[in-house]
Formats: sequence, C-alpha cells, structure tokens
Amino acid sequence: MVRISVLDPNDPILHPLRLGANQFPGAWAYTMPRELRGLKMPDERRATCMNCPKACYEDYRPDYRCCTYHPRIPNYLIGLSMLGAGGDTAIDAVMARGLLLPEGMHHAPGQWYDYLDDLENESFGQSTKVLCPMLDESNGYCRAHAFRNSVCSTFFCIKDHGTPGDDFWGQIQTLGTQVEMSLSQWALRAVGFDLDTYFKTFTRLAAEIKDVSSVTGWKSYVLDQLWGSWKGREKELMRECGLLASENRDDLWEIANSFEIKESAKFNIAMITAVPDHLKGQVDPEDLEEDEDAEAAKPKDIWKSCIKAYEKLWDLPQGHYIMSGRADIVPNHGIDKESLYHEDKPYSIRVYTRKGSKTLDWRMFINQAEFEVLQLFVGDGRNLDWTLLMHPTLKALGRGKEFVAEMLKQKVLVRESLH
Repeated sequence: MVRISVLDPNDPILHPLRLGANQFPGAWAYTMPRELRGLKMPDERRATCMNCPKACYEDYRPDYRCCTYHPRIPNYLIGLSMLGAGGDTAIDAVMARGLLLPEGMHHAPGQWYDYLDDLENESFGQSTKVLCPMLDESNGYCRAHAFRNSVCSTFFCIKDHGTPGDDFWGQIQTLGTQVEMSLSQWALRAVGFDLDTYFKTFTRLAAEIKDVSSVTGWKSYVLDQLWGSWKGREKELMRECGLLASENRDDLWEIANSFEIKESAKFNIAMITAVPDHLKGQVDPEDLEEDEDAEAAKPKDIWKSCIKAYEKLWDLPQGHYIMSGRADIVPNHGIDKESLYHEDKPYSIRVYTRKGSKTLDWRMFINQAEFEVLQLFVGDGRNLDWTLLMHPTLKALGRGKEFVAEMLKQKVLVRESLH
C-alpha cells in the first residue's frame, strides 16, 4: 500500500541547502556531519553553470555543459524529488532511459563504456551519448537540482582555490558517495526489499556482462530480474525510500556509519574486464583487485580527511607576497558574453600562461573591494602577518582573509623570493 506524503512543501529537506555561495541538496543537512555546515566553504565563483567557463574558453556545448554524464543518484533522493514541486518529472525521465535500479539512478555497463569513450576522445561536454536524463534541454536546468548526488554537488570545473580546492571537494565527494551508497541500501533493507538476492542477481549477470545493456540503459530482462517482486512498483519503492529518509532524518549520519555496504565484486570486475581494448587506458588496473569481503571505509573516517583538506584551503603561509608577473587587473568593459554576465564586477584579473606572454590562461571578475585588497600587493607587496589581517581594506571586504587565501592558491599572489 502506497503511503501518502505528509511532508510540508516548505520542508527544508525538499529544498537546496545553501553553504556559503553554493547550493547543495537539502538532505545534506541530515546525511552529512553537522560540522559541515560550520565550515567556510569556497565560493567557487567562476564555475557558473549558466555561464559555463568551459563553453566560454573551451569547446563544451553551452546547452549541455558537464551534463554529458550519468550520475548515480540514490533512491531516497529520487524519492524526495517525487515529494517535492517537481513530482514525477525526474523519475519519469530516468525510467524512460532504462537507468532506474532499486538503488536509484545507475548507468549500465554500455553507458559507462560510452562515457570512457568520450574521455578517450576528449569529447566530454560535447557528446550526447551519455547526456543526463535530469537535464531539461528546453531551459538548461537540472530536473533534480535540490536532489543531486555528491558528484554533481561537488563538481566545479574551475576551482577558485586551485589544487587545494580540488583536494577538498574530492574528499567531500568521496564522503557523500559513501553516505549515499550506505543509505540507499539501508532504505531498501528497511522497506523489505531483498538486498541479498539483488546482489546475487548481479553476480549471476556477470557471466553475460556484454549483453545486459541496451542503447540507452539496462535491458528489460535485466531490470525484471533486479527489481524482482517490486517490478511495476518502481515509483512506490523510490517514494518509500524518500519518506523513510525524511522520517529518520535526525539519525541518517549515524545510520550511514553503522550500515554495512554490500556489492557484487564479480559484476564490478566483469564490467571492467569487458572494457573495449582501445579504452583500457581509462581504467585503473587496481579496480580489478576488488575484494568481495573488503570493508568499506566509514564516513566518519573519511570526514577526518575532509577536515585535513579543509585546513589547507585557508592556510596563510608566512612570507612577503606581491602580485605575480603573470597577472594583471583590467577594467571590465563588457565586450563579450562572459564579461556582460559579470557586469556588476568592474574589474577582471587576467592570468597569462607565463610572464610576458599574451596568451590568456584564465580570468576572473572581481568587485571594487576585492580590487582594493589586491592593490595592497602591487609594488612593494605585503607581509602575510597580523598587520595585514587588521588592515581596514581587508576588513571592508568582509572576507578579506579568505580572498587572500584564494589568490595565493591561484598564484595571483606569489612569494617575492620566488617571483
């Protein structure tokens, strides 16, 4: 019997969670460690989806951008999306492509090989072979933005903090993925789905790995076997998982740390072994060494790595720093689409491939207060010490320390002895 949703339309679990300048799934307020909400998150101002920098500077399609990818969205997030304003729109698109499994949206081996082929041919962001069904092609928006998985939530094509930012978001992504896998399987177990038979079916299907994929997703006979007695009630199962997550929201982090993740190592290895020869270079050989009995890392242990990466984000090393010879600041004259998009920012930082070069590496638009901070490092430069932190110009910006840390990580500001 299908339960009727009792969630209030304004329930925060149904709406994006704002951390800093970025939005994440509302469920993160409950599935991730509570300390996450107290961190100063990188703003990632340059990774603007609706003004895609990869489409501006490279050859991504501006209507597809990085959505040429099949995210693994857990069942409880899909169920929550069905309880939100979008209703069944997102799940209908996933089911139409044959990409819905009891664990949630999940690509078939054939679609994974297509993705590897895009990477091999450097056509990610251009190809339509693995276009995400969550993308609404009529407007370029995501049908499940408030219910994205950890990969989509933490992917920023250009990181404001360079390598340290990449490391931080990579750790958060790993944490989120582990939590999602754990909670999706917990939800299945809790609603009475036969999880053991489900993975035994995957193990049996390993012998026919080359025949389980259709052009767009899983073949019908494979879906019949994997769904078992729930076949025909796919929406009911997703909705039940969403409601279960909502009802137990205050305990989800603890549940994720105590539930043991299951998988079929034989199917995973068979999928990797069957990768076409010309795509073998896209696969990590260590993935073939998967151990059926290996214990998955606990989210609480991954969180410790997240904190270590976080501390490196905002570190201000001692020394005397000046503006890099590779960088300059010019007025924003609004002469192209990107600069018009940032018309509220009167300046842009331009960073060139090397000192004296005219080849632009990247640029970022900044406001007047940020411009004033960078002027402190022009000419003789500044020491990174307590006097800088107390400077009225940094105070006026409001996030002066964070902005300086960002400029250090991007090598806009460099140590004078290394300049």
